Amino acid sequence: MSKSKPIQAAKALWHTQRVKRLVRDYLGSSAACLVSVRETTCSDPDCAGPATDVRVVNLSFCETCFTIHKPVSSVSYSDIVEIL
Repeated sequence: MSKSKPIQAAKALWHTQRVKRLVRDYLGSSAACLVSVRETTCSDPDCAGPATDVRVVNLSFCETCFTIHKPVSSVSYSDIVEIL
């Protein structure tokens, strides 16, 4: 097994958790919700490369989904603010 695969998996997990923290920071500490983040292949022909799907579900099961047309490693707090 290649050493780079576990390292790549660890980096992807770290960035996924980082984006979850960014979303929770934006929503505030009083917001009780589940946040899901995953990197996907973008199906938009104008989008070159992977995209990041974010899903937020509150305790009333109201769901908010959005896509940021960047890889998860490139998502910043300003991207979260812009989309939410």
